[in-house]
Amino acid sequence: MKPVHHAACFSSHGSIKLSFTGPLDGIPLAAVLFTAVLLGGCGGGDGSDDDGDGDATDGPSAAYRLLHQDILINADLWRDTPQILSASYAFEGIIGVDDNEEAVRAAGGTWNQAVCTSGAEPDVRALTSSPTPQGVAATFGYPVYENDALPVVFSWPLLPSTLDPTDFRLTLNTGERVFPNVASISPNLEYNERHVAVIFGEFGNRLPPGADGAVYPTGVEIVEDDTPLMLVGPDGPVSAVGLTWTGGHGYVSGPTLVGAKLSHLNTMGEGAPALFAGQLPNDGATLYGPEARYRLRVYTSGGFSADGVRSVLPDEFSRFFRLHVSTASGGVEWLTQTGVDYVLEMGRIRILGLADLGLPAGTVTGDDPPVAYDDCYIEDHDNYIDIVLAGDEAAMRRITHVEIPADGVYSAFYNPGGPGNDPTPGVTYTAPGPADLEPVIMALDDPMTVTYGAVPETHP
Repeated sequence: MKPVHHAACFSSHGSIKLSFTGPLDGIPLAAVLFTAVLLGGCGGGDGSDDDGDGDATDGPSAAYRLLHQDILINADLWRDTPQILSASYAFEGIIGVDDNEEAVRAAGGTWNQAVCTSGAEPDVRALTSSPTPQGVAATFGYPVYENDALPVVFSWPLLPSTLDPTDFRLTLNTGERVFPNVASISPNLEYNERHVAVIFGEFGNRLPPGADGAVYPTGVEIVEDDTPLMLVGPDGPVSAVGLTWTGGHGYVSGPTLVGAKLSHLNTMGEGAPALFAGQLPNDGATLYGPEARYRLRVYTSGGFSADGVRSVLPDEFSRFFRLHVSTASGGVEWLTQTGVDYVLEMGRIRILGLADLGLPAGTVTGDDPPVAYDDCYIEDHDNYIDIVLAGDEAAMRRITHVEIPADGVYSAFYNPGGPGNDPTPGVTYTAPGPADLEPVIMALDDPMTVTYGAVPETHP
């Protein structure tokens, strides 16, 4: 099946459709693509280095420089102190590959079988999680070729202008120390996200620890460079230098939750530079309307997918999650279904569905068919998923945990190195994530967020 190529920049974990607002609405696809090339986004026309080693004479792509602007709006604080919450070796060799099935499978990636409800041909992001070198250049500054990936997940948001590959020193099991080729906040592009530094480079192979010839990172350290990495806390920027993480191997165990926070639903910060807004708006208010009053945001150690490629759909809460509620009698009640009023002693809770994924069903963009929740759905593939709730605040305060059972009727999550639905025989793919139980941070009284930098005029 030949994929359809929209005006899109294929980022590390998702297809970022180029989106323009105001007087540029409705411009022809060819003009959008041409503009993307000029910005260094989808055509590599930025004069960047071609060998993928991060050494370029003309600097990073213009599109990438948009993501280096220091803008944070209503970004969550996940802990009281700056910490690395996860920095596990994610997957090997599939970052920076030509967008055709033969090349992707040869690099050890996978290529899904996908049928669109509309009858249209699927976008390439519905078929593979392997981005092209030019797509990497759009959001990471420079192209790379068959690189490995590792997300460094922080408790506080990054100050984007201080993020560089030289901030991260990895120690391998062999004793060698290496630095990544590129680093970016992508795909966590929204102004209320930006907590994760995704790094690409040469980090290891797919052999399990203990096997002859196995190579993998055993630790990550934030080190000082000319522009030390800064995190933004309640009192402003602080240095991340000296923070460390050890352990984690995506071919042994898949992604997990590192945080869950319940707050009043607030759409401030639900935006990104217009160039990268193809899956926006995707917030709970947009998907579920005025009934949506609470947001239980989960924060993940890596991109979450049903199989490594396929998007998580807004109507799939019951496939992956359940909520724990403490009853007045001291027991536990499990909330497992959407659209059901769970009546407790202290009030009502209704799970509306998931958000911070992609566009609502029925949305029409340009000449594309209406969005459908099917195998061709495209989401942002970032490190956040919102569980959107309605009901009474007193009842919400009884929610104690988010659970991923990952067993029985519940599916596990994979990172983007997973097998897809049509894996290549004999190829090692990343492991499914384990069962997980994450305590809920109650932020109904104090949202525990930070805003920093200039707010864009176009932001709501």
